[in-house]
Amino acid sequence: MEKQGISIMYRRIPRVFRLEYLLTFLKVVSKEGWYDREKVKEAIFHQRSRFEEEKFKALGRGYRLKATKSEDLMTSCYQFCTQTGLLGRVNRDLIPTEDAKKMLQLGIKDFNMRILLIDKLINTYLPVKNLLFFIRDQKEGKVILPLGKERDFFKKVVMALYKLPVDQITFQVVRDLCTQLDLLNWREDKNEVRTQHVYLISNVVKFSELMDALLHENPSPDAFKDLCIHNCVKDLSLASKDVSEEELLKRAEAKGYLSVKIQEDGDYLLIKGFDVESESFEKIFWEEYLRMTDYKSQYPVYYSELRDSVCERLRISDSSFDDVIKRMINRPFEWRLKVYAGGGPMPPRRGLSSMLKALPPKTGSDEYITFLKASK
Repeated sequence: MEKQGISIMYRRIPRVFRLEYLLTFLKVVSKEGWYDREKVKEAIFHQRSRFEEEKFKALGRGYRLKATKSEDLMTSCYQFCTQTGLLGRVNRDLIPTEDAKKMLQLGIKDFNMRILLIDKLINTYLPVKNLLFFIRDQKEGKVILPLGKERDFFKKVVMALYKLPVDQITFQVVRDLCTQLDLLNWREDKNEVRTQHVYLISNVVKFSELMDALLHENPSPDAFKDLCIHNCVKDLSLASKDVSEEELLKRAEAKGYLSVKIQEDGDYLLIKGFDVESESFEKIFWEEYLRMTDYKSQYPVYYSELRDSVCERLRISDSSFDDVIKRMINRPFEWRLKVYAGGGPMPPRRGLSSMLKALPPKTGSDEYITFLKASK
């Protein structure tokens, strides 16, 4: 389905690391009918406080928030919403557009919400499109980069390894938003130098790439980009380059693909998460669990660390892992592996973004599942 294009492309993306901040910002503007800075700042501060409370529950400690960060975040949300067309100007007032109202109605996890936001990110911010395709086009569909506060070091490393001109803050904003939108996932690796493994968790393919693949078919794709294209060609049963754009989009929609028109060149982007069968999940889960426990069953491991390893190997989102684990715990008779949950404090992570990423799901009693044990 075509959407009205956004004519301006920005080289910088505002520092909004979580979609919840955007929704909080829009809720206040929508409720008040105009942009009330003090009420917006107060609402964003409360949202940050809620995140901090969750971090406190998981770690057993916390710290006081600085109000100045809420001021900066409010400004970033304002820039994001005006640049992407979520806020429009009527006379001198800024009011939510129909897309903003749709966002508020759908909620963060809705499929159509993902389409709307990915559309706006791809067609508004050059770093989003550039980084998404850059990561996809790596041989393994992932990058390994420094994770720390040394921003100059980050820029030097990313240029030396990948010839990629991007600063650390821009990269982290794109990484975190694309993670929430199930395009990317990432994990922290603690060695002598802290690094981040950032990898694609969806087939991301252009219409033009599919047509080109039908002309020059590669029977044994060895690069991640080729694998994405091969998967999509097979999934959509494409056998001829004569398939129309309209027919391809219909097939893609029927198969659960998300489609976004790239306004810059009129091409279409097709996106769909990788399918993982139950048997594959159990196999990889058990291998990673034994690796972490030195081949001991019924030995507790940190939930978030096991999830990091399994998700990277299977190329799935954290929420997908959480959903399967809940089914394994609640319906053990359907699985060969037996999984048991346990509570307790989480290992600390540096930075609120990393900590929120690492939060495990909760039990019915509002306690985090901090540990997992497994046996056959």
